[in-house]
Amino acid sequence: MPATRQSPRVVDPAADTRFREFARETSKNPDDVWFGQYVEYEWEHDRHIYELLPDPLDGRQVLEFGHNMGATSIVLAHLGADVTGIEVSPRLHEVAKVNAARYGVGDRIRFVLNDKTPSKLPFPDASFDVITCNSVLEYVDHPILPAVLRELDRVLKPSGLVVITATASRFPPREVHSLRWFVNYLPRWVDRLVAKGPIQRGLWPWELRRGFGRGYRNLDVEDRGRAYVEARRRMGASKGKCLVASVLGRVLAPFGLTVGLIAGNISMTLRKPA
Repeated sequence: MPATRQSPRVVDPAADTRFREFARETSKNPDDVWFGQYVEYEWEHDRHIYELLPDPLDGRQVLEFGHNMGATSIVLAHLGADVTGIEVSPRLHEVAKVNAARYGVGDRIRFVLNDKTPSKLPFPDASFDVITCNSVLEYVDHPILPAVLRELDRVLKPSGLVVITATASRFPPREVHSLRWFVNYLPRWVDRLVAKGPIQRGLWPWELRRGFGRGYRNLDVEDRGRAYVEARRRMGASKGKCLVASVLGRVLAPFGLTVGLIAGNISMTLRKPA
């Protein structure tokens, strides 16, 4: 795959106007990095993870699980993938379609709303070459997470890839989304005592590592974290941070661990058995 591609840019003024209307309706800043500029952020960051995958994305069937506003799906389409995005939020589903149109790839992404049966995916077995999960699995209702992971395994082709990025971990004492201290360490039965519902937590890496079934290979372990470090270097990480991550990758690999498994945000690439 080519190392560089043309970066996404807004090309449809009518869709951009509608997108900005969505922002105003939800009291969002249409130019905020996590809203109107999210595609550019993903292009400068997670794009490098996908460009360094061992399997080129050109022409591949790729599923973005939990497409949110469609930013990752738009980046994947610009990298040549045949993209399907799935989402449980009707509002985000509509925003994503308009967002893709404003970047000129609305006809290259199939967005699917799955708000009725979130633990079941409306796709045949072995439908996708690659599945991406970007900052989404920690938001899945924990009781149905095992079923969701089994469904992702079901719709992934043999030898296919699962790419998990920016997924909050339960290792840090401060939860990365809510910024609340020590909630990651509270047992889940405490949620029954909280009137406002489940507490936002990260996930333990082994919940994901084992959740896809037996036989999956962690490619980050196999390459001793080289792709992980190179992706962070391209994202702009300092030489010092890259050096520390590189050394840690070599130290952890013999134990079946990676920097992406112990970091505050879980990152790993798994290959399904053939």
